[in-house]
Amino acid sequence: MRILCLGAGLQGLEIAYLASRLGWDLDLADRRQNAPASGLYPVRLTDLASLDDSAKEALCSGYDLVVPALEDLEVLASFAGAAADGIIPPLAFDLEAYRVTCSKKKSKLLFRELGIPAARDLDDPEAGDGPYIAKPDGLSGSRGVRFFPSRAEALAAFPDRASREKTVVEEYVSGPVYSVEVTGGPGAPPSGWQTTALGMDEAYDCCKVSAPSGLDAQTETSLARLAEKMAGALSLRGLMDLEAIWHQGAMLAMEIDARFPSQTPTAVFWSSGVNLLYELARRFLDESRLGPAPARPAEPRKVVFENVLLEGGRTRSVGEHVIAGLGPVRVVENFQDADEAWIFGDPRGGRFLAVKITVL
Repeated sequence: MRILCLGAGLQGLEIAYLASRLGWDLDLADRRQNAPASGLYPVRLTDLASLDDSAKEALCSGYDLVVPALEDLEVLASFAGAAADGIIPPLAFDLEAYRVTCSKKKSKLLFRELGIPAARDLDDPEAGDGPYIAKPDGLSGSRGVRFFPSRAEALAAFPDRASREKTVVEEYVSGPVYSVEVTGGPGAPPSGWQTTALGMDEAYDCCKVSAPSGLDAQTETSLARLAEKMAGALSLRGLMDLEAIWHQGAMLAMEIDARFPSQTPTAVFWSSGVNLLYELARRFLDESRLGPAPARPAEPRKVVFENVLLEGGRTRSVGEHVIAGLGPVRVVENFQDADEAWIFGDPRGGRFLAVKITVL
């Protein structure tokens, strides 16, 4: 089994790690020689945005599957078109679902159409006095997020609909945050996988993932069914994740993303044995080409996946954004109190990050 992964950043790192656990051959395509995932597999240096169809065909020749690990809509559309035309191997990606989920505004419209509870918008007559949070429409995760303690301050920054054209401004809701992945494709209903609990740093970036989630079985099943409902509405062919928050006795949808996520798939793998790269690939290829599915434990193991930064002699939990500037990953078994760690930077240099995977 040979895979070409388009991108060697955080999503590429997740895909590369899961491919390594399957024993699959993989190459990374990226402009950066020392991107995070380059510590696991070789990088084919290329500017994906500059390739014509002939160059795409040459780049992707000899692979069974192409898996995107980037969020550039123009590049994704270009490769999706090449796959549809048979120029490159199958692309493990749903472009039309991504067109919806890469926009927080379109995602919230989907929530509304499906009757799925979510935080109230600033212009909702039932919205309260605050606090509020503003999120750029087209950026994922915590990038560009702004916090406003009151409705008045949010209105001062975004006084009318025109000022909010590219921004979602909604009530800030607090509570535990959860994530669940779902795969979908022809011939089978959408399938929700293990729910994980997320910890956030002060910049609203995920710094910790725990599996199992700690939710009771009924609530976890309900959350998976919610994700499957969204996947069905999108006619999903690929992988999608849902983030939700438990607030005042109800689960509110936060965001959905129809692309390979980072952090949660590794926690799911260590806890449940489910390899989401394998589950994604089986939606596009005959299972005889994939090899046997990974073995699963009789019961999920309790696992914590945490980003710990050492800087200035102190350690602290940080969001994954720190990884981008620290170079290639090194995977180390039995690191300190962890069963495995992904090391970025030089521990002797005074600043490095350890992504610690601990089975409790």
